[in-house]
Amino acid sequence: MSRPSSTPGDDARRRLNRVRNIIVGAIVVIAIFALIGACGARIVREGGLGGSARDFIAQNYQRNAALDDGDVHAYLAEGTPAEVAEDIRDAERPTDQRTGASATGNIAGAQFLQYPDYLVALFPYAAHQTRVMLSKDYRSGYNRYHSYVGGFWVPTPGYSGSGSSNRGGGSGGGGK
Repeated sequence: MSRPSSTPGDDARRRLNRVRNIIVGAIVVIAIFALIGACGARIVREGGLGGSARDFIAQNYQRNAALDDGDVHAYLAEGTPAEVAEDIRDAERPTDQRTGASATGNIAGAQFLQYPDYLVALFPYAAHQTRVMLSKDYRSGYNRYHSYVGGFWVPTPGYSGSGSSNRGGGSGGGGK
């Protein structure tokens, strides 16, 4: 059987189909790159690439062992506690954050960042400096700063039972 000869209309249709396929392909490629970029930005913003507030503090602030308080290590940072808290939040998003104004035993300008494994307390230190207090673990940080955060945070992170470790006690009786 012989194939019918192509007409000028068939050639135009093939060209239009080819252009359409190229446009659709380009849109798909652009969408994939946009999705990868958005996911990458989210990972960086949320500290998902292994970055932690603990590592950020150790790498960016000056260690000052003379200001240590037991298992809570001291660092000095340039800026106000609110500015330093923002920088630390950019490195790793905390579970919760409290300001000195919302805590009992208020220290004006203080900030408290809660992470699953440790706490960070930020206090005004000198002219435009902040004393960054990084706890060894969650429990030591909670014990040290209980007077500031005890009404807001539980002493045992991830606690899911009822009783004294859940603010208010009993099932459904409190929490964060």
